[in-house]
Amino acid sequence: MPLDRDAAVGYARKYWNRVADDDKFWTSNAVVSLATKRKLMNAPASDGWEAVFVSDRQIGEKAVFRRTVGGKLDEMPDPIATWDELDDCTHYVCRCLIKEGVALTETPRANELAEAMLKSRKTKTFALKTTKEQGQKIIDSGVFKPGDLVAYYTDGKGRYTHTAMFVGKQSDRADDPGGITCHTVCRFAGLTRAWNGATDDAWFLSGGLSYTLIHFSEDDSTLSAANRKWLPGWWKVGNDFYCVLEDGHAFATHSKPANRNQKLLVGNSVGYYFEAGREILFLWRNPGGKVKVERWTAPTAAKEATLKIDGFETSAMRVF
Repeated sequence: MPLDRDAAVGYARKYWNRVADDDKFWTSNAVVSLATKRKLMNAPASDGWEAVFVSDRQIGEKAVFRRTVGGKLDEMPDPIATWDELDDCTHYVCRCLIKEGVALTETPRANELAEAMLKSRKTKTFALKTTKEQGQKIIDSGVFKPGDLVAYYTDGKGRYTHTAMFVGKQSDRADDPGGITCHTVCRFAGLTRAWNGATDDAWFLSGGLSYTLIHFSEDDSTLSAANRKWLPGWWKVGNDFYCVLEDGHAFATHSKPANRNQKLLVGNSVGYYFEAGREILFLWRNPGGKVKVERWTAPTAAKEATLKIDGFETSAMRVF
């Protein structure tokens, strides 16, 4: 099934502040059936009752039944669930990704989803437990797309504690960092504040966490024939040797290759490359959560290419 990123974002726009299409949401220890709650609270859909997540006007949200009657908002006095109970982030993200066409086992657990997607053969991990500043390099490169996954790692707990789906930049402003959608607290970049007053719908939320950026790669384009003639092989950039494979992957090592047939499948750094107009964009995942962005220009001679590393100009020399 091909990826449909528009379907995922469209689904998120519909359900970002309400119970998902499967009529379920998760609390900290159990799944809640909306059908059961409708019966218990006498809130049939036929009478216009919708289950939405709204601000509790304290520190979080609550799930409530609402409807509009005669142009006036009617809300049941008792909540379906309170802030202390709600824990629906990863269930909602799973539903978004399923609509996108991502193959996964649905789970309410952030760590379980993150680890599964890290291990998937159909993803590329652009940043692993990185900082806001390093992650922004990835976002600004333009190859992290709406429909990709952000997983939030809490060092004190030693695991991923939250997930969200990236929905892109919502404006042309240079200071737009790019936003996400998630549940509890419900967010969709650009819509959140008007709904529940929250202002932290940028991809890094309120900060203070470590971020893993996972890209779904099934719709990545293949390298063009023109670039395939010169790019794959071994290159020397500074003190590193790059093994650039034909499948969009690259690896870096400090050790010089012995011959042109030598392949590197594990290195000091992992890279992915993409065609970006007349340039080749490399994203490198370096140790310690560091990120490096390179923009290569096709060489006029066979043995050298010009490039910029994080904006600074240098060159790459072909080894083999």
